[in-house]
Amino acid sequence: MAFADRLKEFREKEKLSQADFAKMTGISTRTLVHYEDGERYPRDVEVYKKIVEVMNCDYNYLLEESDEFLNRVYNMGGKKELEKARALTEGLSSLFAGGEISDEDKDAAFEAITRAYWEAKRENKKYGRKKKD
Repeated sequence: MAFADRLKEFREKEKLSQADFAKMTGISTRTLVHYEDGERYPRDVEVYKKIVEVMNCDYNYLLEESDEFLNRVYNMGGKKELEKARALTEGLSSLFAGGEISDEDKDAAFEAITRAYWEAKRENKKYGRKKKD
């Protein structure tokens, strides 16, 4: 279950409105909507801490491995890069879904693809068009 789903599930289980949950966690309702839709992730660790505190859960429960990757992508590259990375992780999930691949091999493949993604981003930035001030 993804970060967005865990937030929404908790809030609905506790019968909290989005406005109430947002207020309890110190974020805006609009921000919570983006989190629950999976469009954004918190950029500040303090927001995660507050959500974990309100939900009375462990940080590891809140985020699965792909969420952590997507969170890093969002923080480094914004929404556009998040969409690209999400498509990549969904493709990987499909790749691994039906096969006989060990967990170690899955982890290694995911790490290699993650490294390749960031290397390509660095190269594109290096040779891409320069923004004018």
